[in-house]
Amino acid sequence: MKKILFPFFLFLTCTAYSQSPIEFVSKNYFRSHPFDMKFSSFVTSLQQDPWFIIGTYNRRTDSTFFFLTGTYKNFNPFRYSPKELRLVIAEEEIIHIDSLKTHDTIINVQLMGITDVGIVNSKTVEKEFKRFHNNYADRFSSTMHESFEGTGEVYNYFVSPLSISPVTIAWGLLETNQYTFTITIRFKLKENMATYIMAPGEF
Repeated sequence: MKKILFPFFLFLTCTAYSQSPIEFVSKNYFRSHPFDMKFSSFVTSLQQDPWFIIGTYNRRTDSTFFFLTGTYKNFNPFRYSPKELRLVIAEEEIIHIDSLKTHDTIINVQLMGITDVGIVNSKTVEKEFKRFHNNYADRFSSTMHESFEGTGEVYNYFVSPLSISPVTIAWGLLETNQYTFTITIRFKLKENMATYIMAPGEF
């Protein structure tokens, strides 16, 4: 199940919050908002949400990272009706591109609107992808785009002056032959609160 995180998200890292574009995205697409409360309270809100069904919940230990995944019912922030609306929260280790190859730990929060199989659904998620970009790209300092030969696209959004993308969107084909539009928000925890991820030397 942990493999559900898109592999092309994993090479990315970081950016900083307030009433920022990241919070704006969070409040428009996520039912619970990790920037409104302590991270532990955010997890509790998911556990207590009658519209959210937890599938896997692994607390952090000395040898494993935090991981939670589940699906929503009666909640859909997208313009299409996904067959499954899945939330994935996954802690991971990253290595910054600096002379010391500094290790860091971040949280990825991913919302996936998974469709049924069929080429028609590829157009549906691609349209949602383009709608998001047209509506939100101007709120960020810069963007980076990558295309995967007709099977998917990715936009990474950045907030100046930080170098690691806090928001990524993608559409693409899953191993199940289903299509998905996915929004990923990434942040670092500091004293149990979500903050931007900063690379070594950034202020």
